Order: sequence, then structure tokens, then C-alpha cells
Amino acid sequence: MTEIHSNALQTIIGEFKNISPEITNAFIFEANGEIVASDGVTIDKQSKNLVAAFNCISSKAEIMGKVKTVTMQGGDRQLSISSINNRYLATVFSSDADEKVIKSLTYVLVPAVLGLVDDFSESPAPKTVEPENKRIEVPILRPQDLQHPELVSEQLYPFSAAPTLPEPPVTQLMIEKIIGFFVSPDIVRVNSDEIAKWNNLYGDKKITEVHIQTLEGKALTCKFKGVKEAKGNSRGVIQMPEKILQSLQTSKGKLVMVKPVIT
Repeated sequence: MTEIHSNALQTIIGEFKNISPEITNAFIFEANGEIVASDGVTIDKQSKNLVAAFNCISSKAEIMGKVKTVTMQGGDRQLSISSINNRYLATVFSSDADEKVIKSLTYVLVPAVLGLVDDFSESPAPKTVEPENKRIEVPILRPQDLQHPELVSEQLYPFSAAPTLPEPPVTQLMIEKIIGFFVSPDIVRVNSDEIAKWNNLYGDKKITEVHIQTLEGKALTCKFKGVKEAKGNSRGVIQMPEKILQSLQTSKGKLVMVKPVIT
């Protein structure tokens, strides 16, 4: 294990008691028994004896496959050993510890940090010379953060992925034909209710085009405007000029499937 690995793991182990004071001991060891990070409180002899006992249990359980988790209940404390990326995390905590916090540490936070460190170590070395004291900044969470494990990964990897936009909704609308001197031949008009739904769904995203498809499979994408609701009776309709009607090979009164184009 590199010094970068060791520093990162030592940092997160060192913060365990700040996150959950009920944790009295914590350390990480390799499958070969080497202890790679410790809280500084656990006596070396104790940790080595625990690793030896775990290896004995693990070897006898090979018939069932690799041991993933071992939990032991004492008088007022509990011991948990869990497998994480070919390493093992051992924690000792009081019986009245918050179970949700302990599980978040064991199954969310530490695996995420290990994955972050491994990814960093496996990436190609930069051509420029890095300072010798370069460290990986390990995000530290507060106890209240761990009450919501589903949010932990977002805090550890804030730039891992762009927010996923919802799929554009598809609405069935009836065609009305529009004619007039000021009617654009390349723009359709959609009722305001549908436009309002799109704006509510996509917030600041500017929507300028719609995708239109007939029930026969003819389709096109074009710009749109809101319907001029002189009579307030435009719900469920899409108004089309002659050019677009011809392109779609459709006519007034037919139904089409319409959805916003999100870019």
C-alpha cells in the first residue's frame, strides 16, 4: 500500500470518534493480516490477536464462500468486521450506539473513500513533478449527515456526474390548422397548459422546440409558440400551418404525439 493510501485511510479512521463517540476502537487490515490504519487507541497486540481470530473463522467458513461480515455481541459492546475491497474494517462500539450511523460508516463512507483512493492511485501519473507532501483530501461528514446514507455518496463525489434530467413527457394533442398573413410556415403553436408543465418540470432550461409524431409514424422537430387563446378554448390542441401539415402528411382533427426537445 502506498503512502497516499495509508494517509487517506488514517485520516478517515482518525475521524471515527468525532462522527460517532460510541465507537471505541477502529482499524483496517489487509487480507494477509497487515494493519494499514488504526485509531491510535487500539493496542497493537489486541488488533493482531483479533486479526488472527478472524482469519481462523474465515478459513473454517471457506465452504460457505468468502466471509463478508462478522458481528459479535458482548456485555456492553459490539464488534463488527466487514469486507471492503479486499480489506477489512474492524470497529468496536457500545451497544447503545446509533445503528444507522454505524452502518453508514461501515457500508457507505469507508467503501466510498477506499474507492476514491484506489481510483486516484490507478490513474496515470502526471508528467509534471508533484510536491512530496501531496495528500488526498478526504471529505469528513457530520453525524447528522450519516442519518441519510443515500446522500453520503453525493457529498463524497460532488462532481461525479451531472444531474439527470427527467424524460420529456409525451402528450397526445389534436391538430388545428392555422392560416393567416402573419402565420410562420415553420412554427407550431402549443396550448399554454402544456408549456407551463414543461417549464415547471425543467426549471431554468429554455425549451424552444418540440418533437411531433403522427400515429402513422411520420415525425419532425420544429420551433413552437403558445396558442393565442382568444376564446380560452385551446386545451389539448396543437395548431399547425399548411407546410408542417404537408410534411407530416396529416390534417386537421388528427391526433399527434408531442414532446419538448431538451438540450
